[in-house]
Amino acid sequence: METKDLSNQTSRLQTLSVSLLKDSNFNVTPSQAWDEGTNIRVALKAAPEMVRGWIVSEVGRLIKELNYKITISSDEELMFCCRSIIEDHPTLKLEEIRVCFDWIRKGRYGKMFERLKTPEILSFICKYEGETRADMLEQRAENKRKEHMKTLDEVKEALKPLGLTAIYDSIQIKEPELKGQGIGTRLRKNWEGSKSEVPGSDD
Repeated sequence: METKDLSNQTSRLQTLSVSLLKDSNFNVTPSQAWDEGTNIRVALKAAPEMVRGWIVSEVGRLIKELNYKITISSDEELMFCCRSIIEDHPTLKLEEIRVCFDWIRKGRYGKMFERLKTPEILSFICKYEGETRADMLEQRAENKRKEHMKTLDEVKEALKPLGLTAIYDSIQIKEPELKGQGIGTRLRKNWEGSKSEVPGSDD
């Protein structure tokens, strides 16, 4: 019965997320994480116990492997850190947690000075969202715009021999102007605005 219930829960998760939850060595790229992953809010609705346990194990594994002098050292601190991740970053994909934590292990966020507690972990997640995810989404938006313009140029070239270019231009639907900002730009601005407020953001 328990196995069946677990299967029903994981069936509502993305396939990549199921693999991630079952394998501590499962690696993903930022692009895979965003495209094929499941965010914390959705994952908790589908498999709350499993997802909470996975987040606890990921944080626990990170602090154990780095073994810094000043780090999370009690169950209370560990639970506070995990609860903060869940509450402060509900749209973060589970897979993005794996990417971010792997990058912390590799030293991609600079020197740690033997300290890794909740503020540092949250700051690295903010850095990931404000830089890595923002870069990716902004590049995709730009690629989509370029593809749109390329398609328009190809249509115009095809109409030239027919002498219909002028007519096409007169009825062409203009590319809609973006109002406000895309998600990538918003993430970047939020991160830039908060850099001075979080530890390790200038590395």
